[in-house]
Amino acid sequence: MKPKFFYISVIPFLLFTGILHSLEFPLEFHGRAWLGKYLNSDTIRYNMDASIQLYCTVIQHKNLSMYLQYRDDLDMAKQTGGVSLDPRYAHYYIISGFDYSLTDYFFSFDFTHDCIHDIDYEVEGTPVFNCFRLQFANMDFHQRNRRFTARRFLWGIGLGFYPHWQYHGWDINAGADYKYDVTIETLFKIFKKTDWGINIVPRFKIIKGDSIYYHEHLIQFHTYYTNGTSRIGLELSYNIWNNNPIKAPDKLWLLAIYVGF
Repeated sequence: MKPKFFYISVIPFLLFTGILHSLEFPLEFHGRAWLGKYLNSDTIRYNMDASIQLYCTVIQHKNLSMYLQYRDDLDMAKQTGGVSLDPRYAHYYIISGFDYSLTDYFFSFDFTHDCIHDIDYEVEGTPVFNCFRLQFANMDFHQRNRRFTARRFLWGIGLGFYPHWQYHGWDINAGADYKYDVTIETLFKIFKKTDWGINIVPRFKIIKGDSIYYHEHLIQFHTYYTNGTSRIGLELSYNIWNNNPIKAPDKLWLLAIYVGF
């Protein structure tokens, strides 16, 4: 007769191998890139924006999946000396997290590291941000479903927490007084044909600082043409209210061309 501890020790091994056998590695990619021009006369600070974003589902086990996301933003100020694209600020985001899917909704939890680098400017104290974020949204709002759904109204709610922990003597949110934030995102499909359509995308974000609330409220108008898996279109954005100390294009319009897949 085999000892009892043999059965106790083999159970976790069988459970682990069972989970490992059911893992999938879809490596499903989604992304977006755009280039935009601010429609304002003063371009000393706000002239052009460009951004590239890539999302990948790496591992999946039933309703649970792990994803990685990368994004970089380039903010281009007034051009001088014949340079056509001269980024003043570079903003990088690296995100890793988990999705849990239900029938009609999904939860996501991730860790976001992002920081801003001044280019060709003698400014010390690069802002660094580290945020834990929880999101709850309807299933069709997900990156992999948003372009294909027939649902007219989509929404998502996000909560972010910026801990001021010390790591080797450095605050992991150095240069920022953010505490937490609340984000509400919605999408209204006001017109949709087989291969083209028009969307309105309001986005509202409030960030709690040390002594003030920062606001980033934006509304976008999207037109697009799609071939079923990818799309190209024009995007017009208006900053309703933005007093963020990092980037505040308050009351400015931005016209952009974008591609998504």
